[in-house]
Amino acid sequence: VQSFQRTSSLESKQEKNKLNDFCDTLIEQIDTMSSVATSFSDFATLPKTQLEKSDIVDATKKAVEIFEQNNINFQSSKESIVIKLDKEQWIRVMTNLIKNSIQAIPSDREQNINVEISDSTNSVKIVVSDNGLGVLEKNKEKIFEPKFTTKTDGMGLGLGIVKNIINSHRGKISYKSKPKKGTKFIISLPK
Repeated sequence: VQSFQRTSSLESKQEKNKLNDFCDTLIEQIDTMSSVATSFSDFATLPKTQLEKSDIVDATKKAVEIFEQNNINFQSSKESIVIKLDKEQWIRVMTNLIKNSIQAIPSDREQNINVEISDSTNSVKIVVSDNGLGVLEKNKEKIFEPKFTTKTDGMGLGLGIVKNIINSHRGKISYKSKPKKGTKFIISLPK
């Protein structure tokens, strides 16, 4: 397309501009498709989970700090909870969930996002909740499916990746949602 754009022999300036606009749009779409293909490839080949003893409270704090301008409320029942965890993948889980929460809250509503960690004998529970628009009834079964998205700019891989990572940690993820009131994601990881 770029080669054709350079060598086109159109005479009139108007036709040249029209062709350039069309070629630029085509190139942009090709770049977008390439980016989508790369994302799906990354999804298919998520790095093997490397479980090491790690402090989930510290790892979660690091993820929350990325969004410090969004005023997220973070609480933990203990200062430190050490479990077998792939820290890099865990931070990816938290950033995906927090980003989804931020995007779910309408701009005219004051953000209320909470991240809570609680420790029990056999597991650690992590809850990410927001006061966003919630999940529509018709989408409830689909939200963890790869390629499913309600956004115009997303590829729908975020929650699919989250679920894969939680599964690789032998954990469980579920959610509760009230339309127009908010959503709460609940993760349980074994100790």
